[in-house]
Amino acid sequence: MNRHLEPVFKILLPTLEDNGIDYWVYGGVSIAGCVGKFIRENSDIDIFVKETDFQKAKHVLDDVCKQNNYQLINWGNGRLKLDIKIKKIERLSVVPIFLHEGKAILKFWKVSEEYPIEILGKIERNISGYKFFTSPDKYIKQLLVNYLNTRKDKSHKPKLKIDAEAILTFSEVKKLISI
Repeated sequence: MNRHLEPVFKILLPTLEDNGIDYWVYGGVSIAGCVGKFIRENSDIDIFVKETDFQKAKHVLDDVCKQNNYQLINWGNGRLKLDIKIKKIERLSVVPIFLHEGKAILKFWKVSEEYPIEILGKIERNISGYKFFTSPDKYIKQLLVNYLNTRKDKSHKPKLKIDAEAILTFSEVKKLISI
């Protein structure tokens, strides 16, 4: 499962590490990390990097994309986000996390969420031989809850139900998603 993500696990994420850029996987793959196995097919991997490393990550990833015939998309227009397409399909998304006055701030579209600086605790995960880093479990859970609370329009998606049911209690899922 998720073999289509192998270039991200084996080329892109290690390239960030090799260049001294810390990253944290969030979203569906981080939830798989919490439960210790892939629970569904994930179309891509979402990561955040410190805002101070974002431009360096962009340059490093741009170089590796050119070497491997991948496509790097820099959203620009005030939106700090990078997407990498492999064989014309998005496989990695990179957003910055901003550190301000002892807090970590993630901005998604028009929504900003504040987290304790402890969200930057790095937990090494290994699933199906793929190594990656995430935040501690409680922040992965909080990211999912915040996403579901702010994006009610997406809460009906089957993949989100699978993710929620994997790491949230039944009562938490029932509050967020009508099952």
